[in-house]
Amino acid sequence: MGGRAVHQLSVSAAYGDAIGNEVMQIRDALRARGYTSDVFVELVDPRMASEVRPYQEYLEVADPDNIVLLHYSIGSAVSRLAREIEDRLVLIYHNITPAHWYAPYTFTVARDCAAGRIELASLRERTALGLGDSEYNRQELEELGFEPTDVLPLLLDLSNLDGPSDPSVLARFDDDRPTWLFVGRVVPNKCFEDIIRAFAYFQHYINHRARLVIVGEHRTFAPYYDALQELADSLNVDGIHFAGHVTNAELRAYYAVADAFVCMSEHEGFCVPLFEAIHKGLPVFAFDSTAIPYSTNQGVLLFEDKDPATIAETIATVLADRATHEALLERQRRALRSVDPTRVLAALLEHIDALQSKA
Repeated sequence: MGGRAVHQLSVSAAYGDAIGNEVMQIRDALRARGYTSDVFVELVDPRMASEVRPYQEYLEVADPDNIVLLHYSIGSAVSRLAREIEDRLVLIYHNITPAHWYAPYTFTVARDCAAGRIELASLRERTALGLGDSEYNRQELEELGFEPTDVLPLLLDLSNLDGPSDPSVLARFDDDRPTWLFVGRVVPNKCFEDIIRAFAYFQHYINHRARLVIVGEHRTFAPYYDALQELADSLNVDGIHFAGHVTNAELRAYYAVADAFVCMSEHEGFCVPLFEAIHKGLPVFAFDSTAIPYSTNQGVLLFEDKDPATIAETIATVLADRATHEALLERQRRALRSVDPTRVLAALLEHIDALQSKA
């Protein structure tokens, strides 16, 4: 290795989020391997300030012998820096939501997403290796002309789901009412309207006591959130709870009280909450779109269309039939084992060692 460095560049390393956790795991594994390794970011979470460095400082350590892992999920000053330096670049692509999902609600976010996709293509000639954290993401890189490419699943850290559950959430929701759950920001590409329509059918025709819990920040896209409220009213459905942003203890409680995890998203680069639900032993029902069939190795129950009756009746059948329920859970456990973090880290280190051997 000759003391060479392998550093990481990321827009941010937010405390507790999926990419932030991955960045820290990679850094620790590289250091254990004997590489010099630091993390350079544009946006610094105060809770992570001692773990990362401002991206401008990368110029102090830049060297053509270095390898730089660029975590890419949006265009930024960090990715523009990566294009300018001479260090060998490995792109880890987490995908960018297409702008059309956001355009009706916020011009700024839509503009940034569109610009990010344009900027991604500009990194093609600079990139020694393109890694998508799902086969869907890898295919996007290949279509843009990146070569070589491979799949490196997102490094999961599900330890935040192990521990005590919030007692106030349990006191409110731990009962015999059938409970659907989805975890994720309330943004248009996740198609919460389709969950609500299927849930309305379930509540009207299968179990009127059913409820739907949606955990995730819902203030950023307030017009979309308001439209969901109006949809629920028009369908004459109640029992929908928007929990907002929650603590880890509250999140554990919501997973504990749920009976089914339902995802109708039409754009995902990986979708960590699916694996959280698998880890917590919930049957997972999802729309067959973008990265979901790839990242889960088709281990969850996938819907090819969004007919509310089909979705609701299928969920009811799985919940009622013990053998079908257990068969689905076993498929899901296999899917979770396929993205074991130890195997993912080993694959990344092999890629890095191979690049170092070519130096």
